[in-house]
Amino acid sequence: MSLSLIDAEVPGGSLGLWWLGQAGFVFKTPAGKIVYLDPYLSDAVERLHGFKRLSLAPIAAEEVRADLIVLTHEHADHLDPDALPIIARNNPACRFAAPAGCAQGLTEAGVAPNARLTLDAHRRYDLDGVVIHTAPADHGDLSPTALCLVLEFDGIRILCTGDTAFRPQLLKPLYSVRPDVLLPCINGVFGNMNHIDAAMLVQQARPRSAIPCHFGMFAEHGAGDPGGFMYACRQFCPEVKTTLLKPGERLLCHLP
Repeated sequence: MSLSLIDAEVPGGSLGLWWLGQAGFVFKTPAGKIVYLDPYLSDAVERLHGFKRLSLAPIAAEEVRADLIVLTHEHADHLDPDALPIIARNNPACRFAAPAGCAQGLTEAGVAPNARLTLDAHRRYDLDGVVIHTAPADHGDLSPTALCLVLEFDGIRILCTGDTAFRPQLLKPLYSVRPDVLLPCINGVFGNMNHIDAAMLVQQARPRSAIPCHFGMFAEHGAGDPGGFMYACRQFCPEVKTTLLKPGERLLCHLP
């Protein structure tokens, strides 16, 4: 199944957003710029760790056309060691923005040093129309350099937690960017937020909408509870619109 991103039109004043499953998303601007976040498109986690993929990838790595790949940390379901070499080979002009912990994985994927940008916490990066705001995640010793990010596209701001425990003080600097959409992990194991933590984060960040992610991919990663997340958000912050996406489904985000 292909997302047909090359042909998808995005109206002015909006941003196209697709969920890839797990913590992966694709964003497309009205000008046609395509940005991938943490795309996990292979079966690498099963090959490396024995965790069988339960949700099919909505696009093959060979079909990816991207201007920018953004990674939150180096784990194989975020930095895909089987898909990234294909993406890098097929997209020679693509840039890769990632924290320092991803350096070895990007080298092994064949990403040239001049195509990389190392992201540090507490920084703002302007990458030819895409602004990245960074804050440290708390993924413990599993990934000391993991980041939470706000991706800003012409005034539309997307807060992506990546993998992190519920640490409001770490994320608080990103609230001041006033995110429009929040993409929280909800699986609740390996140190990550569960659905209640994620709903409390939504209550604090006060985005216009929230889309849960990082659930339903591996049995070993915890079940997650997207329905429970939506229910908790209705109790904590009923003014925030919550949406569940299926892998490959598009959502249009509009300027405020």
